[in-house]
Amino acid sequence: MNLRGFRKRLSTEILNLVGSGLRGTESLTAEELEILRRSDFVFIDGYTSIFPDNFKEKLEKIISKGITILGRNEIETFSFLEKAGGETSLIVSGDPLASTTHFSVIRFCNENRITWKLFENASIMSAVPGRTGLSSYRTGTIVSLPDIYDNYVPVSPLQKIVSNIRNELHTIMLIDLKKGKNLDIKRVLEIIKRMVEKIGYDVILDMPAFVLQRVGWEDENLFFAALKNLPDIIVKSPYCIVLPFRPDSNELENMHSIGIDNDFAFRNFDYSWFQNESNNL
Repeated sequence: MNLRGFRKRLSTEILNLVGSGLRGTESLTAEELEILRRSDFVFIDGYTSIFPDNFKEKLEKIISKGITILGRNEIETFSFLEKAGGETSLIVSGDPLASTTHFSVIRFCNENRITWKLFENASIMSAVPGRTGLSSYRTGTIVSLPDIYDNYVPVSPLQKIVSNIRNELHTIMLIDLKKGKNLDIKRVLEIIKRMVEKIGYDVILDMPAFVLQRVGWEDENLFFAALKNLPDIIVKSPYCIVLPFRPDSNELENMHSIGIDNDFAFRNFDYSWFQNESNNL
């Protein structure tokens, strides 16, 4: 499609990027609800986001307006902005700009003279310290774990995890989506094992890990086990995995305060293995 012709048909004047937070409709602020009520069109990002059950139906009742769920093609081609008009709102689970996809939406708005406004909210990244006791100041590069295929086994996620460990930093690992849900935890371990087969670092499978399940939802839960033992746990989507570097004394005190007592796991794991210069990336 000719971009100049596409611009002529655009009638969207304002795009609101609205973060829904972690608790569904309960996390939406009064300001956000007012914006959604006055919007001419309201969309939900169903591609990069996972929402609690019945989120759409509950929100439609609250704002007295119909809402459309967008898929991958509509998000990545920005076609929803062609269909919309006036003031439009796009609801994203968590924080709107936690995903690079939405920076692309902003760039498209800039190129097409659409005013955009950002309404932040809590995300899984900001929730990790409160659920684990780990300090946000010691969190390294966030890692996205994609699915793999016979001829596609990227190793950069594993390399980033190892780099974080070498820098004595924790790793938040976000899990790829498939049919609107995170990959199964068993599939996640298969992927990590395939990466290990390509570049080594099999010791990482013994590393202690947190699994944060459905944070902010009624069935929220936190699991703790060696990475290789995670498939023994029944984990519901959405979830993320946190691989901590050895917690310091303050973090251990934080963990004890919120009921986590797994000092032995961190004492027993040999983090120094990654510091050996012979174990190159």
